[in-house]
Amino acid sequence: MFHRILTILCVLICAPSSAPAQEYDLQNVARFDILPGYPSQKGHIIAARIQLRDKWKTYWRAPGGNGIPPLFDWKGSKNVRAITFHWPEPNIFNDEAGRTLGYKTELILPIDITPQNAGQPILLKGEVTFGVCEDICMPVSAKFELKVLETHSQNHEVIRAAMARLPKTAKAAGIHSVKCQIKPISGGFQLTAKMRTRTSLPADTFTVFEFPHPEAWIEQDHTSIRGTKLIASANLYTYGDTPLILDRRKITMTLLGGKHAIEVRGCPS
Repeated sequence: MFHRILTILCVLICAPSSAPAQEYDLQNVARFDILPGYPSQKGHIIAARIQLRDKWKTYWRAPGGNGIPPLFDWKGSKNVRAITFHWPEPNIFNDEAGRTLGYKTELILPIDITPQNAGQPILLKGEVTFGVCEDICMPVSAKFELKVLETHSQNHEVIRAAMARLPKTAKAAGIHSVKCQIKPISGGFQLTAKMRTRTSLPADTFTVFEFPHPEAWIEQDHTSIRGTKLIASANLYTYGDTPLILDRRKITMTLLGGKHAIEVRGCPS
């Protein structure tokens, strides 16, 4: 039976830039820490690391089922203009809770920080909440603080290995002629995407639709493959009082189940 424990576990994480990031044990199930990184084109790249006890898992940004994705609150940070996450390809789990997407053993999540003022110190401060699951599932949270001042060569290999596990872009995967239909339904919209690929995709490929809006929820529907033609659909529901403006450019579709995940950004008509 799938159980959920509504207990929030909090720890304080403080990793000075002059020393390796410290690890903190969360209920003997997971360890969380922030890895100082190195300069990037945008500013500076770091990584959040979640290490898990054997047989436990954590979740991707669109976890499916009852999964709890990592959610970051950056309140208290200084000299930060923008934050970009680089999500490694998730694993697919099929169990009593249904199909969920996430990671076992470890998640290294690279994070690109764009400063407000280039060349000035960056202070990252906030809190992260994420789900961990085995036979039971529970949300855990941790506070963190990190001064980003310099490069940390000991973390280069770990972060770059995670960057190498990002999904392929549509262009790199040979996907072309992407077209979408958006039809109003009760409480939201039906999304249907049609794509053509350079080579045939595996028959068990499925598509995850995403749209970044706090009052939108997406019910993934189905994906069908016929040779080099893919058709996928989902239902997007809104539950706020304000009418939702559905910007096609902000829709993301991730194709999972093949040798490599493929990320398609934008849903043109």
